[in-house]
Amino acid sequence: MKRRLLIEGERVRDIGHRMFLLNLASEHNLTGFQARNIGRRAVEALYEGEDEFVRAFEAEVREMMPEGAQVDRIHFEDYDGPVKDIERFRSYFTTLQLGKMIEVGLNMIQKQDETLKELRVFREESNRNQQLMIQKQDETLRELRTFREESKQNQQSMIQNQQLMIQKQDDALKELRGVREDSKSILDERLAALERDVAPIKEKLGIR
Repeated sequence: MKRRLLIEGERVRDIGHRMFLLNLASEHNLTGFQARNIGRRAVEALYEGEDEFVRAFEAEVREMMPEGAQVDRIHFEDYDGPVKDIERFRSYFTTLQLGKMIEVGLNMIQKQDETLKELRVFREESNRNQQLMIQKQDETLRELRTFREESKQNQQSMIQNQQLMIQKQDDALKELRGVREDSKSILDERLAALERDVAPIKEKLGIR
């Protein structure tokens, strides 16, 4: 008995549908089987075997599907064309899948190489940035040391200026004291002269 199966839906490809059908056909002892993708929304399977095995296969196809499949329609019909031996198809399909795995592996290796290149570039940029940060820190330390030295010099200059101001104040006080002493001497001399001039007058007036 030969039959044709058509499975249509939003997601029937790239989820292992053909391998699922192949394993199911083997479990039900089908002698012929082959499967292919049609467009983006369909999987076709041709199969042959004894009637009871074919019916059991079809019943399980209706009930089961690969995980993640989104099926809208399952259609069975009679078929009178050629069907590949199931083991020959298994060998062909296995080779096909191995080729895809190798292609995926090569793509992964290429992506890993690209990732390694990006990591090397990132590491080099990080090292440059670290060196630049160290350089900036050194420049900052030099500026701080210069500022500290200038601050010390300014403090010493301020202390010297304060000492000079104190000395000038002392000199000014000395000058003021000298002026006060000079003024006092002059006043004393004038008072003494005045008393000498007044003394005869007081004597004539009888004032003591």
